[in-house]
Amino acid sequence: MKGVIKFLGAAILLLLMVLVINTLRDNKTIPTFTVDKSFEIANANAAQHLSQAIQIKTVSFGDTLAIDTAEFLKFRTFIETTYPYITAQLPRQTFNQFSYVYKWAGKDSSLAPYVLMAHMDVVPVEAVAESKWTVPSFSGAIKNDTIWGRGAVDDKVAVIAIMESVEQLLKEQFTPNRTIYLCFGHDEEISGKRGAKFYSQWFKDNNIKPALVLDEGGQIDTKHFERLKRPMAVIGTSEKGYVNIDLTVEIPGGHSSMPSPETAIDVLNKAIENIRAKQMPAMITPTINEMLNRTKPAESFAKRMVLSNLWLFNGVVLGQLEKSKETNAMIHTTLVPTIIHSGIKDNVIPSVARATFNSRILPGQTSDDVVNFVIKAVNDQRVAVKKQTISLMEPSAITSFESPAFKKLETIIYKSVPNVIVAPFLLIGATDSRYFRGFSEAVLNFAPVQNVKGFHGIDERIGISDLNRTVGFYKQIIKE
Repeated sequence: MKGVIKFLGAAILLLLMVLVINTLRDNKTIPTFTVDKSFEIANANAAQHLSQAIQIKTVSFGDTLAIDTAEFLKFRTFIETTYPYITAQLPRQTFNQFSYVYKWAGKDSSLAPYVLMAHMDVVPVEAVAESKWTVPSFSGAIKNDTIWGRGAVDDKVAVIAIMESVEQLLKEQFTPNRTIYLCFGHDEEISGKRGAKFYSQWFKDNNIKPALVLDEGGQIDTKHFERLKRPMAVIGTSEKGYVNIDLTVEIPGGHSSMPSPETAIDVLNKAIENIRAKQMPAMITPTINEMLNRTKPAESFAKRMVLSNLWLFNGVVLGQLEKSKETNAMIHTTLVPTIIHSGIKDNVIPSVARATFNSRILPGQTSDDVVNFVIKAVNDQRVAVKKQTISLMEPSAITSFESPAFKKLETIIYKSVPNVIVAPFLLIGATDSRYFRGFSEAVLNFAPVQNVKGFHGIDERIGISDLNRTVGFYKQIIKE
């Protein structure tokens, strides 16, 4: 017995030594740069222009629903009149009426171009939610150093910041070394299949392979990394996939006074509960692994030990990440019901009940994996499971955090944000830039806004300092 205890003690001691040695070997440091204060120079015009842009209701309602073309024409006129240097000097191509690509020719045609992207459309505001806004949702009100309204964050801040930076540089008679393309889609909120899909195909057809494609996605985050006591800039290097799964139950209905033990709604409800009770397998992708690696220098020794020894603590780390809905979404393919239809009258038991689940697919998994998971979780042949194809996108390829594009962006962020940690990030939403990922290895998602508020919700707003920082950020990218 003593021999067994001695053996176990020695084994535990050896394990501790291995853990400590691995932790000490992992001695990465966070780079430091002198911060350029010019990034946040006040620009009153930019704030006014974003306010005006918000007031134009360029709303995308749904994949099969019409847009208000008058509002999109109004936005085109707004661009033409607000940015006269761009309008006069940069040739513009139009795709499907309302998506635009501007070309700013560089000095050296041998250099691969940069693509700066943003989208002009916004999601609608629910009528029932309008009264809950602090200011009217499309007012563009400037209040307490903040610009309010739908699109302030998603994504008119980027549209205006790109335009402001280019307009200012054109006024200064600046010419970039490499060609810069400005790409603005009009239907990103409904999959980008009339805008970005078309103009990205134009790039592909003309054999234009950008050295950088920069779109919305990552940001400066302090809220979710408070323990680090320093800002975290996350750059999107890949996107989750996107698929909708339809569930349909058909069971004869009848009069509500004589219900059967199970109705179509009952069966559908159980199916929804079964799917929501489980999750698809968790996975730490290479992107998330690198993000964890880059936070290690700011963590306590105990947490560094855990992160330096994932071969032992992988389950522990996954468990911690699952506690927050944001980090849980980075390690799981998610499934959530978003649409339910059934019934036509209060005293009629419906014969059909339908639900739609929206899934965001983790790299390494596929839409077919999602369908198979749903069928197994439901485990009821009365529930028909069908995959939609209208907005289907498999998970994207991954842009390397060792690539020149990532390192360029990383350096500019270090120079613009004090005491920042920069890390790659898995984008859990979908953006227009995914259409470039099939032929470009330099697609990144980031804007230097901090802790954005009201994204797709109530009281969407952006700080004027965030807008000014973003203008300066794009200017630095263009000036290299």
